Amino acid sequence: MSLVLAAPLPKGSEYIAEAAEAGAQKEGVSPYLLLGICYAESNFGLALKPKGPEGSGDFIARPSTPERDEKMKKAPLPGVEKKMVDSIKARNILTPTMAWVPTHTGWGVGLMQFDYEAHFDFCKSGEWKKPAVILARAAQLLKSNKATLNKLMPELKGADLAMAAIAAYNAGPGRVAKMLKAGKTLDDATFHPGYATKITKKADELAGHSGSWLEGLT
Repeated sequence: MSLVLAAPLPKGSEYIAEAAEAGAQKEGVSPYLLLGICYAESNFGLALKPKGPEGSGDFIARPSTPERDEKMKKAPLPGVEKKMVDSIKARNILTPTMAWVPTHTGWGVGLMQFDYEAHFDFCKSGEWKKPAVILARAAQLLKSNKATLNKLMPELKGADLAMAAIAAYNAGPGRVAKMLKAGKTLDDATFHPGYATKITKKADELAGHSGSWLEGLT
């Protein structure tokens, strides 16, 4: 590994630096940005169950829908079962409903927490368990976010465009553009306050200088 870090990764997660460097070189983005996202999404895999690249998160039940049922029939997510629940308060569903309930595998998979449904074809392949593959995929998603935002909001430039692309990793470029056009902030767009700022701050900490995350996104 040739990536120089100004701050160490947590013990047991050092292997992620090599995967970030490979994914970044392939897609032309900052390896420090990929590490910042990995920190925000899974604390370098330490927040997952089980810990590490094959772990998952987001164990909140999701209501049964025809589209969701079809996906789960086509490629079941191990450890997620369909059953009747009294409510799903986290999703503001307060009446009994048929739902898909995670037991030992959550909807967010791998180090970069790809949503199993939103990235169905990729996730069902199981390739998300490989650090180098999922970090490269995250880099691709960032570049895709940038391209989409360029079309939706061509007035976004420089660091503002980069921050929007990072926020879109959490909320999607469509939602980010919609909220910004309505005069809202990136914090209003993302589902976790301070999401993009948390990522860029960690990226700069690991790089040892500011603006480390701008590469490939401006």
